[in-house]
Amino acid sequence: MKVIILAGGNGTRLFPLSRSNRPKQFLKIDAQKTLLCETIERFYDIVRPEDIVIVTRKAYIDMVKKEINACSMGNIHIIAEPVGRNTAPAIALAVKYCREKLNCPEDEVLFISTSDHIIRPTDLFNRAVLKAVEFAVRGKFVTFGIQPNKPETGFGYIEVGDDLNGAYTTKEFKEKPDMQTAEKYLLSGRFYWNSGMFTFTCSTYVQELEKYAPDIVTLIDEDYNQIIERFADMPDISIDYAVAEKSQRGVTIPLSLYWSDVGSWDSVYDVLQKDKNGNAIKGNVITVDCKNSLFFSKDQLIAGAGLDDIVVVENEGIILVTRRGETQKVKKLVCKILKQNCKV
Repeated sequence: MKVIILAGGNGTRLFPLSRSNRPKQFLKIDAQKTLLCETIERFYDIVRPEDIVIVTRKAYIDMVKKEINACSMGNIHIIAEPVGRNTAPAIALAVKYCREKLNCPEDEVLFISTSDHIIRPTDLFNRAVLKAVEFAVRGKFVTFGIQPNKPETGFGYIEVGDDLNGAYTTKEFKEKPDMQTAEKYLLSGRFYWNSGMFTFTCSTYVQELEKYAPDIVTLIDEDYNQIIERFADMPDISIDYAVAEKSQRGVTIPLSLYWSDVGSWDSVYDVLQKDKNGNAIKGNVITVDCKNSLFFSKDQLIAGAGLDDIVVVENEGIILVTRRGETQKVKKLVCKILKQNCKV
């Protein structure tokens, strides 16, 4: 098995902590190590370092190498995407690399991992990975569904079908719902949050691309160096839209463990420890009579008084202030800042 870690994202939902020059996977949220380093270490017990391939952007190569050294995993492979083209082409490039550079057979199992999620405990996660391998070698397109514990409108969902003894057939992928729909999903017991992780063999992925995304297959028929040269011609599309939502081979393995995509400041608040007043505090912060709020400082002092359900984040001279429950709007805020030609 090869583990493919996708580390090319440049997300801005944790602005101003995540920036164009330091995206989320290189941040330390609730530990002494970055999310990427935690991801690499998650696979210590099931693969060798030389079985891990990290796909990232050229601009992030040095940061990736730094994290590999921090994890003492020097034999990890790194693929540099010439340009960002989303997850479906990134995985196709990784398949080509595994075939051509690592001499992997067509039935080599690939585990596709995110690089910026928090998953605990590792032993439960690894058991699920090995379960996924069992289905992948039978030609299945395996995904992982997170057991929801609340109605969540910030995630996509997976509806499952028949019971497969520790897994389910994948019935349908659902877009992010409104609150009423999310509540129905939770009560039904047949819906899981989409984790963004997948398992399949090289041949299964290529066959599904041939069926549902032939424009990607046309390019990966070339040799690796030619693909790199023409990578900008790849469509900008996620694996979800390109294959997962259409595949008739889908199997979903439920994950009943702690998981967070750390995709918003509300998520960061949930992850961090709270004081007796329900405040999550990190960095240089002093508060008086504040409750249920997040204060995150990298450099400057944050002083808060009489605040409730507020998020205040400071980093490199930029201060974000929003209300808890509204932090999904940060992405829109960043778009507005960029339109005003301000550097983020």
